[in-house]
Amino acid sequence: MKPQIRHTLFNAIRLACLCSLVGSAPVWAQEAAPAETVATDATTLDRITVTAGKREQSVREVAGSVSAVTGQQLQDIGAQSLADYIQSTPGVVFNQYQPGVSHVVVRGIASNSGNVQGQATTGYFLNEVPLTEPGWTIVVPDIDTFDLNRVEVLRGPQGTLFGSASMGGAINYVANTADASGFDAAVEATASQTRNADTGFGAKAMVNVPIKQDVFAIRAVAQYRDDPGYLDNIGLGKDGSNDVTVSGGRLSMVLTPNENTTLTWLSLLQKTDSDDNSYRNPTLGDLVRNTAVAEFTDTDISLHSLRWDQDLGWANFTALASYQKKQQDWRFDYTPIRVFYNADLDLDLTSPLYINSGGESEGRSLELRLTSPSGGRFEWLLGAMYFDTEKTLYEAIGAQGAAAAFDNSSLYGPGSGAVIAPDGEIFNAFYSDIDGSEAALFGEGSYAFTPEWKLTVGGRLFKTKVRIISTQVGFSTYPGDPIVTPSETDESGFNPKVSLSYTPNDNVMFYGLVSEGFRFGTPNTPGLSAYPVPAGSGSDSLTNYELGTRTTWLDGRLQLDATAFYVDWSDIQLRLQTPDFFNYATNGGKAYSRGIELSAAWRPNDRFQWLSSVTWQRARLDEDLFILFAGTAPKGSRLPGSSDWSVNNNLSYRFDSRFSPTLTLTHQYLSEGISDLNSAVPGATPNKQGDYNLFDLRFRMSFGNTDITLFGSNLTDERGVTRTVSEVNGLGEGIVRPRTFGVTAHWRY
Repeated sequence: MKPQIRHTLFNAIRLACLCSLVGSAPVWAQEAAPAETVATDATTLDRITVTAGKREQSVREVAGSVSAVTGQQLQDIGAQSLADYIQSTPGVVFNQYQPGVSHVVVRGIASNSGNVQGQATTGYFLNEVPLTEPGWTIVVPDIDTFDLNRVEVLRGPQGTLFGSASMGGAINYVANTADASGFDAAVEATASQTRNADTGFGAKAMVNVPIKQDVFAIRAVAQYRDDPGYLDNIGLGKDGSNDVTVSGGRLSMVLTPNENTTLTWLSLLQKTDSDDNSYRNPTLGDLVRNTAVAEFTDTDISLHSLRWDQDLGWANFTALASYQKKQQDWRFDYTPIRVFYNADLDLDLTSPLYINSGGESEGRSLELRLTSPSGGRFEWLLGAMYFDTEKTLYEAIGAQGAAAAFDNSSLYGPGSGAVIAPDGEIFNAFYSDIDGSEAALFGEGSYAFTPEWKLTVGGRLFKTKVRIISTQVGFSTYPGDPIVTPSETDESGFNPKVSLSYTPNDNVMFYGLVSEGFRFGTPNTPGLSAYPVPAGSGSDSLTNYELGTRTTWLDGRLQLDATAFYVDWSDIQLRLQTPDFFNYATNGGKAYSRGIELSAAWRPNDRFQWLSSVTWQRARLDEDLFILFAGTAPKGSRLPGSSDWSVNNNLSYRFDSRFSPTLTLTHQYLSEGISDLNSAVPGATPNKQGDYNLFDLRFRMSFGNTDITLFGSNLTDERGVTRTVSEVNGLGEGIVRPRTFGVTAHWRY
């Protein structure tokens, strides 16, 4: 390495580390140029186009908190799933635990770090198609990043334009669609080695074929990834028990019969299978867990959408229709509770006890909207949407030999087993058939009083309906018939949004924003717990206030952004737990979240780039909260699934030599948090998470159309805890993947 280059790189890294330590450095890059485009005016940071306002605009022009992680950025850091990149955006925490159902928390808006009884507080979308149905979330979409155009992260409630679930924020995956301008293809292969695991492997491919030049094209993506397990389950006698495989693909077809009309078809298929859960039991050892049954998790998602874009001249018309099907099945070990059933029901169960849970949902959505051309003094948007869901949920307790145990019980006697456990194992269960719908009219208008001042006013008038038929069967209803309970809830409301922006020149923007969000209420599952629980929860209320600025300096080489926010949250939907480990939903209490998000991107020359962020937030209860069976969480208690501090840095340096060698260092810090509200009760043992630093290093060389990258993830082999749960087998900790080394080859036509 040349002395001057070595000196420049050393000073840049020293400066980045120093700024991070003193808390003055900002967040994950909100914008960065693809490596291939660094040629003309290479020191100027690119302006990324996003659709956060349901119209294409630069992320620098959005009067709200929006970050966009580009496809090139995802490739540069080797990201494959949410765990690899989502926490690098300001104000975001990823609570990893169960594969396929781990949740993103934005600005601390969550009552639990896991899958809540009701609708989540973060909305998920694929090319604007909603993926989050009413009630218990079946599959949290963790879409593979290969051939994604970008991932948009919208912080703060997005209820006006995006609807239910997006109370804390929204994640919009934007997949590349077919391009009729020319042929394109890409192939990627990765081999990796994780501590205490077998060799991992991934293979992905994309092909884009124009059937008729500039008129019709097809794009197909396929991927397979095997992430070997790194936890040893001593109860099963299996090393590396938590193997995870992800497979699937996407298909896109785009027809442009004329310059004003575009028809886009997009299909997604993705399957995630985990042989065993990914939490460890820390009291047993470093990478050890102990269950009597394999706690598998299987999730499937399929989505098909058709989009029609028509330029009418005076407006752009968009029609977006979709169909989706999601399925989730998982099993948890319940064996330590077996003593309860043996004692109270006079059983002699000796085989492992388990809970099977999951369900299936089918959803259909339709959105119609008209959008005025961009750039005028008055811009407007009017739309209507309808989202309908049919869902079945189940939760069942079983064990081998259950039917015979009931036959031998003095409380039930001969012949009871065939009725209570007709399949021989499941002896108590709850099933729900759910029909949910959301209908809405929404609109937004922006008026530029002067070239510098713009006022935006929007709103969403919505109506939600949920019909539920609950069926309870098993020993808890014997000798009577199954208990069938119908219920129905209707809610309606209006979500307003107001923002005012001031743009004195092309390099500075200030804005203020007030917005609201909402989500469906949800009923509880009665009968499975020996303890009484409430009937369910209703919709909660949330209002977000924020002030922000976006600035550009040094002739476009430096971007500095800052946002201050305050969120008022009341009638919170809570996910609590009974002493016999059953979760239930209820409403209660008030909370707030306030904080500051800082982000920066600096490219002093065409070889070095530094992307950085710092987030400080306090998400706290605003009044005492009584938790049934646990106690009272006092005012000022931390909300679960969040952290007060997060710091992220990404530094890359491209050497001026043959094969364009590029070195990329990423750093992430997350302060301590808790995983549930029970942990806030005085005297309780807190389920902690966070409080870790992660370092990754990548070295890439380009050989024509082929990039070869050597990488090391979690270099210090940190046991970063991403979520902690009091399982029946003891404390369970989800952790970041141990130290991993590997190589990736990426070829593009």
